[in-house]
Amino acid sequence: MRQASLSTVLMGIPVGVILLGAVVYPSLILVWQGFSRAGQPTLANFTAVLGEADTWWVLWNSLYVSLWATALGGAAGTALAFLVCRTNLPGRRVFRTVLLLPYLIPPFIGALAWLALVGPVGFVNQFWMAVTGASDPLFRIYGAVGIILALALYNYPLAYLTVLASLERMDPALEEAARSSGATPLRMVRDVTLPIIAPAIGAGAVLVFLSSVANFGIPAILGFPAKYFVLTTKIYATILDFDRPHNLSLAAALSFLLVLAAAVAMGLQRISVRGRSYGLTRGIGKPTLLDLGRWRRPAGILVGVFLVVTSVAPVLAILLTSLTRAFGMPLGWDNLTLRNYISLFVMFPAVWRSLWNSLLLAASSASVAIVLAVLVAYVQTRTGLRGKGALEGLVVLPFAVPGTVVALAMILAFLKPTLGIALYNTIWIILVAYIARFLALAVKPIVAAFTQVHPSLEEAARSSGATLSRSLWDVTVPLIRPALVAGWFMAAVPAVTELTLSVLLWSVGNETVGVMVFNMHEEGKVLLSSALAVVVMLLALGSNLAIRRLTGGWGGA
Repeated sequence: MRQASLSTVLMGIPVGVILLGAVVYPSLILVWQGFSRAGQPTLANFTAVLGEADTWWVLWNSLYVSLWATALGGAAGTALAFLVCRTNLPGRRVFRTVLLLPYLIPPFIGALAWLALVGPVGFVNQFWMAVTGASDPLFRIYGAVGIILALALYNYPLAYLTVLASLERMDPALEEAARSSGATPLRMVRDVTLPIIAPAIGAGAVLVFLSSVANFGIPAILGFPAKYFVLTTKIYATILDFDRPHNLSLAAALSFLLVLAAAVAMGLQRISVRGRSYGLTRGIGKPTLLDLGRWRRPAGILVGVFLVVTSVAPVLAILLTSLTRAFGMPLGWDNLTLRNYISLFVMFPAVWRSLWNSLLLAASSASVAIVLAVLVAYVQTRTGLRGKGALEGLVVLPFAVPGTVVALAMILAFLKPTLGIALYNTIWIILVAYIARFLALAVKPIVAAFTQVHPSLEEAARSSGATLSRSLWDVTVPLIRPALVAGWFMAAVPAVTELTLSVLLWSVGNETVGVMVFNMHEEGKVLLSSALAVVVMLLALGSNLAIRRLTGGWGGA
């Protein structure tokens, strides 16, 4: 027992050291920076930030667009989940998977796609002005309305997946009892189904809100031209305002407002379900599908139109833009070319470098995350060590807080050499940020797999003379191999197309592909940024397809 305890402690040392360096230390530095100036404790940063009218406008903008996106995205996700799971919607098996398409596309790429479709010289506005002779575009996507719609459309899958999972776990006998008592389908849905899945609806809404309030790419692309700032873009602008005294300390103070908004949303959701009982046990048999009657075909058409408008049309628009000779010119065969793709990869060597950097960072961070995830899973499921809850909290923290806050913490922690090691302005700081940010994604499936492997198998190997590491390698690892593959891909895929961390941490020569797309767009290279955005979309969709094929559904999306 003493040897086992010592082995466990030795296994936990690498996890502790890395989490201390990648999570605890940056977090403490961030807090200290927010509450200090010139090395002295002070509230001056918060006084300065809260004393500016601009801060309150930015906070209002963040809450305004996030709450509206939550209302729209949450309602759409809930309705779509009910239609594909509880009704005889035509094509519901196909819709079930295709409705996840926006979830597979990086949000900032989605924003670029919407610009190509309904931007000032997007295809819809071009058509409108050509047909009507109007000099003004039909749609104005820059500003609050465009940000709200983009956030809602690219976050509704979070509510959709959450409610769908709840509906599948719900005991169908509860609905059958209501139907046998004479309740109409509408009454059954209102009095039985909706109250039972209320926690899932609330959880889905909170996920949409958290994702919206923490999003950087969409507000940056659709907000900067209209000078419409939210907290994430305000923090970004403050960090880059090098002429402003104490800019990093002020950014740290702003980041606390962002964390506070997220914490309040999670707290309200927990309070809303406290003390209530919900029957969400899985029942025997499949639920009876609700017959839509004469609304069945119109409902199917409506969902199909929703998919075309929200997913297919924007993607097609950015694809056509990438094939255009001159941006803003009418679409025609004489205006189509592959020159943008050729120029992208021939004249811009930084593009190849950014692709290599993104793939290398994703593979490296995922590989480190998998090793750490196995150690974390072992400590959580196989030991009675104190502090396991704190360990879980440290793993989840960088993923739970907005990415802008994580990036700022990394800047503040490693701006100066630490223990003689200089990470700032190197690719290594991005790697550390990726490991911290996406470790939670790798841990989730591996912890679940560990709970399915009985400890007696490892104990049998130990009783035969195997060391702890040997029993894990020879017994446990082969049994959880699908979860290892799943965890690796779940950590690697979002890292490939990541923007929020990279846009604040990159340096010359260490660009990622997300940063390249963003910078090209900011420089006005619309055709080239569209072409690279298409490459990123293909990369993202291919990566997600790989995770589904190789893991048999692990990771889902």
